[in-house]
Amino acid sequence: MQPAMNEHLTGLRCIQCGRLHPVADHPAGCEHCRDQGSAANLRCEYDDDRPRLSLTGARSLGEGGTPLFPLPAEVAGLDVWVKNEAANPTGSHKDRFSWGAVGRAAAAGYAGIAAASSGNAALSLAAYSAAYGLACEVAVTTDIPDVLAGAVRDTGATLHVFDSAEQRWDFLRGRTGDPGTLVVTNYTRPVAGGSPFGIDAMRAIGWEIRSGLQRLPEHVVIPVSRGDLAYGVCLGLQQMARRHGESCPRVHLVEPFPRLAAVRAGAGVHDSFTGSAAGTPSIGGDSTTVQALRVLDDTGGSPVVLSSEVEDARIRLARMGILCEGTSATVLPAVEELRGRGVAAPGESIVVVLTSHPFNGL
Repeated sequence: MQPAMNEHLTGLRCIQCGRLHPVADHPAGCEHCRDQGSAANLRCEYDDDRPRLSLTGARSLGEGGTPLFPLPAEVAGLDVWVKNEAANPTGSHKDRFSWGAVGRAAAAGYAGIAAASSGNAALSLAAYSAAYGLACEVAVTTDIPDVLAGAVRDTGATLHVFDSAEQRWDFLRGRTGDPGTLVVTNYTRPVAGGSPFGIDAMRAIGWEIRSGLQRLPEHVVIPVSRGDLAYGVCLGLQQMARRHGESCPRVHLVEPFPRLAAVRAGAGVHDSFTGSAAGTPSIGGDSTTVQALRVLDDTGGSPVVLSSEVEDARIRLARMGILCEGTSATVLPAVEELRGRGVAAPGESIVVVLTSHPFNGL
């Protein structure tokens, strides 16, 4: 069965200026905003508010429906639940993004996709491309673990290895000139974000949180880089709040050093930020985005800058029986900080999103 775009999808709307764009590929985000010297991503818009995704007939590897369970230990008097995206087929939330982004490439008749990745997206996009028989080119840096690089190559994908993250984006810019290749991750400065069709697929995480709890929690905590995951989850939570007449959770975003926190303190959203992301490479990078900031602004959430050792948090979760990579582990000290700041009150429900398991690099 060949995937097709959902007939209820009416366009792609800029999240900053509000302009409606046709259902097509805009890998640099909103052209109008870029002409104005800014950058903003697009979101899928439908002709009704039912829980739909942008594709019909897309191939699945079993993504979605990930476990939602209570944290096995008490944390700061809060009712903490874990949404474990590590249970996806290739071990991370990226499988939802790949379902949408690679499915769009197949539906639109591209011969292949190209992307930049720090690791998890490389494996996920390669797997979904293989399921469709599409070519897949992934730009990575030299620090990608050998086992992970080998797994990507096993799918038939091509790895392009560079010394720096910026060189990966240079490579992707070059691939935009190939009409047979769809670039599905960001390659521009200022940064806009990844494929709107991939982000749209991650709305389902918000739907599943509401379904699993039978209500919306007061808070959701998500590790953040450029905000693709956070914005997708936020769209799903907002949709569930409208449908059920409930308050949307406050979505808090965890970063390894001040980016969103710096913007909240007066920096520009398109500034370059410096800091260490040791132990959390998948949420590293010197940039943030309009879409990440919108999550905080739209839900009343807070940026949480990691203030404790990632390895300590990872081990603490492992002692609860929860195995995850360092990036995922950042949610535990974030919960404690939110409680300490009085942002989260005793007895309130808080869902933490674990993005990946720790085994891809072994």
